[in-house]
Amino acid sequence: KTILIPKNWRKYVNTGKREEGYLGYGYAKFAFMGRVASNSFAVLQSKNLNGDTEYLNKYDLKCELKLLAWGKFFLDSFIRRAQQYEMKWNADGAFLGTLVDKLPDLPVEQRSNQSLIWNVFLAVPLLEPGATKRKFSGNGDTGENSDYLGIWINAFAHHTVVDSIGEYVFVDIQGFVYSENQVVLFDPQAHTFDGSSGFWDKGRSGILQFLKEHKCNKICRKLGLNTE
Repeated sequence: KTILIPKNWRKYVNTGKREEGYLGYGYAKFAFMGRVASNSFAVLQSKNLNGDTEYLNKYDLKCELKLLAWGKFFLDSFIRRAQQYEMKWNADGAFLGTLVDKLPDLPVEQRSNQSLIWNVFLAVPLLEPGATKRKFSGNGDTGENSDYLGIWINAFAHHTVVDSIGEYVFVDIQGFVYSENQVVLFDPQAHTFDGSSGFWDKGRSGILQFLKEHKCNKICRKLGLNTE
């Protein structure tokens, strides 16, 4: 497949303007537009923090893609448990891509004119405009949400622990909110029993911290989510 990437997105990184394909950045990744045939994607690559290498960029993106799949799995089981249909992960159609013709072997700081920083990228469906970005919890913060959507998100996080029999908990949950009860989740993080889901994973201690700090709400109780 061929993916089209804008050439000049990197000159807008320091301006904050979403122009010429530049979408924004988070703690560890840049996001910019890509197109495969008639389908639009957000393309993600590491920001070269802490001396990232091709290997680490690929590893982090593979971890994120795997967590998107696990997030969809747990959310599907949550929907079956709760009969709640207004949440989803931005996972359908996401893929990891690798350049056929490799980038020139230059130091990262000399790649400013290249459309891609690394040879591997993660592409996720570009979401429809008109949504509000919202962070529901942190990596070490269970989130104190009290509104309708927020308590469903809190219950979903609790569900991931129950459904995985204590081996997973999804954290740092964020999404684009389209209405009072409709959200598309993205950029997943988790703590896992063996600590293998990515650099953000605090392992068993992260799961135990969540269980210690999480306060069950009416949705948790209604669904019988019990981790005592």
